[in-house]
Amino acid sequence: MFERRAYLLDVTDRCPNRRTLQELVDVLARFRYNEFYFYDAAETRETPLETGKIAAYCQMQDIDFRRIGADGLRALETDASTVIAPTFAARSLCGRIEEMREAMERTEAAGSARKARRFLVSDMSDGYAWHPLCVSLPAIILAGNLMTAGRVAAKMDLEKDLCSVMDLPVGGLLQKLGTLYLRGGAMRSDASEYFNILSGDVGYSRHPGITQFVLDDVSGVARGVRIALERWIDRSDWAKEMSYAALLLDCACHRRNEPMLRELRDAHGHVWRMRFEPEGRVESLSKLPRF
Repeated sequence: MFERRAYLLDVTDRCPNRRTLQELVDVLARFRYNEFYFYDAAETRETPLETGKIAAYCQMQDIDFRRIGADGLRALETDASTVIAPTFAARSLCGRIEEMREAMERTEAAGSARKARRFLVSDMSDGYAWHPLCVSLPAIILAGNLMTAGRVAAKMDLEKDLCSVMDLPVGGLLQKLGTLYLRGGAMRSDASEYFNILSGDVGYSRHPGITQFVLDDVSGVARGVRIALERWIDRSDWAKEMSYAALLLDCACHRRNEPMLRELRDAHGHVWRMRFEPEGRVESLSKLPRF
């Protein structure tokens, strides 16, 4: 077991509201995290971030809460007693679960071998603040299990844990969305190709394996996930987030479909108001593609 089990949330482009943060802290406590880092790279803010109440809530759950900036992040990254694994949520639309799983297992093995004190899960923003919080859940849960149970946790039932955390039988749907980046054989170290297609990222080159047949296949799965979520979408924020993530992926497969993009902008605004503070929303929306 790692002595310090930490989660770092990048709030530069997204700042969860208090209700969302409390829900997140409950998840962290359930999987035995004991440190929560709030990373903010913004040099100035019109409205200062108020973290006093969430810090008090963390203290109730025996979790150390700390706000850090660029210097604090560098200190963690260079700390010899810390090993770090990312969530693979940023620049992915729906996550990259298999890459995340392999990286988590390597990190746990390396940390255990050199008797590291801290295992840190870094959940970075993508610069657009598109991916919803549910996309980070697989990494939070798997890392929490690895931190406390070691490599035996790699065989734990991630779908079961996801269903339990969301209180919905949809963990398998979230995992399905988080593996669609593998379709077409396009593997990138810093993003999914579908993120690059949707964002029009400068310098991106569609992998030759991502044919129209593959795009249609991915689109069909994403739409199937949205249909499967319809029965829960009016009563669960997690279901709303998953449906939005599926729509992001679907739009990447049909990037010039203006009605679908309008639906995406509306869904983005709804998810943002539900989960995050208003600051940054206009900028985030402005990054969505317009054709």
